[in-house]
Amino acid sequence: MLHRLALLLAIAAARAEFDLEEEGFWENDGPQEPRKAIRPRTTAPRVPKRDRAQLTLSQMVSFQAQGWLRCVKCVPELRDPEVSAAIDRGYEATLRQYARYAVGFMRDRFDVDVRDHDEDCGPVDATLLDQGRRGVEAYLDRLRCSVRRGKHPGGGRGTHTNLSLPFFQGLNVHRVESVVESVATTRALGLAAASLLQATKVHLYQTAMFVKDPAHGAGLNNSTGWHRDLQLVPLDTRGRGYVTFWCPYDRPLGEGDSFLHFAVGSQRDIGFEYWYGNPEKLGPLIAARYAITRVASLDVGDCTAHDGWTFHTSPPQDARRGARKAIAFSFVTSDAMPLPDLDATSIRKDRPDRVFVREDEIGYRDFYDELEPFEPVEHKLLPLVFHDERATSLPAPSGRQALMAAARAAGANV
Repeated sequence: MLHRLALLLAIAAARAEFDLEEEGFWENDGPQEPRKAIRPRTTAPRVPKRDRAQLTLSQMVSFQAQGWLRCVKCVPELRDPEVSAAIDRGYEATLRQYARYAVGFMRDRFDVDVRDHDEDCGPVDATLLDQGRRGVEAYLDRLRCSVRRGKHPGGGRGTHTNLSLPFFQGLNVHRVESVVESVATTRALGLAAASLLQATKVHLYQTAMFVKDPAHGAGLNNSTGWHRDLQLVPLDTRGRGYVTFWCPYDRPLGEGDSFLHFAVGSQRDIGFEYWYGNPEKLGPLIAARYAITRVASLDVGDCTAHDGWTFHTSPPQDARRGARKAIAFSFVTSDAMPLPDLDATSIRKDRPDRVFVREDEIGYRDFYDELEPFEPVEHKLLPLVFHDERATSLPAPSGRQALMAAARAAGANV
């Protein structure tokens, strides 16, 4: 009897060491139902509270001022080998998806037939996509070669000379790997996003993989130019919120690895867009206008977080360091609305620099057309990951009909 009692106490103590994923930072939400059966791993491992970040008020204030933040132990689930393996599996799936998408992208946007240069580059053969990761990478090598060698209509003397494939990122790996989905939708990470955005409700917008591999030539080690994430997102956050947690996995990052570089405070700089628009050469202007900073190292489980309007860039990976693997989790506040007219040619006829960039269309094409215009985002592919029911959300500044009328008056095709 005493032996059995000791065993029960030991089990209870072990359970007390952990919180269920959805508990996150909270310690006062009450007991949770224990799992009734052991099943194959489809969710991320539970993490002790001592191994998870607790954001402080000073960090939240710093994020609002600087536009970015280092978050230690922000996603500790990434340390688990099963999670890392699931991300790698998802990467191969999204790489294959991108390869198929890129062919149509070049045809529809630039009238480019990537099969015109099979003799020089090797055949762009779809059967390569069924031959594992190396087959997909070989396909992309040939595809990139064809685009680079081709003479494409539309540029000087009838040709484009600077065409390239759309920027590669493995989008929405959480939709093909349930373990990654469970990491992306933990209440803890949702609360971290809500805390930084000062919001009561946040949705998971997307996950994205960024692999820079000097050993491979399929455009997987290019520099990432200066950009703001929300220029590629078909949502109007109405000045409220979008945040991305960028996190290494597989190994820690240090000297020689490619980190994100941030333009400090650029998310608050309304004057930049007002006076300069979107100049062709961003780099010199950004360097003259802002302090540029980055972290020196990141352990697995650590992340940087940045606002959706913060300018950031990333250099190529040092060949001596091998591949750099990172995954990003992006969240948006629930009062964001779909942009009513992505082309908006009449609205932007005097500001061609503000045309929406469709480069990430592969990430939102499955839900954008199903969103209700001038209504807060609500879709099964944009799951609600945090909702503080004890807080009262501020009302929308105006109703749907008023917003629609204003957009039409401005020339939007709605």
